[in-house]
Amino acid sequence: PPSTPPPHFPAGRIGVAAVTAGPGVTNAVTAIKNAQMAESPVLLIGGAAATLQKGRGALQDIDQLSLFKTLCKACVSVRAVRDIVPALRKAIATAQSGTPGPVFVELPIDVLYPFHTVEKEIGGTKSARGLRGKVVQWYLQNYIRNLFAGAWEPRDVSPLPVQVPLATEDEVGF
Repeated sequence: PPSTPPPHFPAGRIGVAAVTAGPGVTNAVTAIKNAQMAESPVLLIGGAAATLQKGRGALQDIDQLSLFKTLCKACVSVRAVRDIVPALRKAIATAQSGTPGPVFVELPIDVLYPFHTVEKEIGGTKSARGLRGKVVQWYLQNYIRNLFAGAWEPRDVSPLPVQVPLATEDEVGF
């Protein structure tokens, strides 16, 4: 039987996959390469170790952005809750603009959990002792405040414009 061409997404549509950190992300490499070759707009959302634990031997912590930088039109790691919506909006527009293709957005676990859960897990002890303990406590509290700063402010969730180049009559050659 004749081979069928790869399916393409209709204009304005994008494929989305959400995977866990580490093995979930690495198992998506082949699929993302196929999306790149097929010029299909795909948003891959990958979990990641907590920001404070990156590069410190956390479970399933690998340099995920490096895996996808040659396969994706854009790779970004979200560092604060307030940046989730803008990062996803930009990634979707990028995937669909120009030559369609995949994009990768990494969401560290501390960006995904509610404020009180993160505060309880990494907020440090309330009774820090000594100068070092007080400095560590101050740092962790400041980190949490910055992580969630502006998180509850309204965000524009309308789609960003997509730039799709169209051929001129001269380029088509009628």
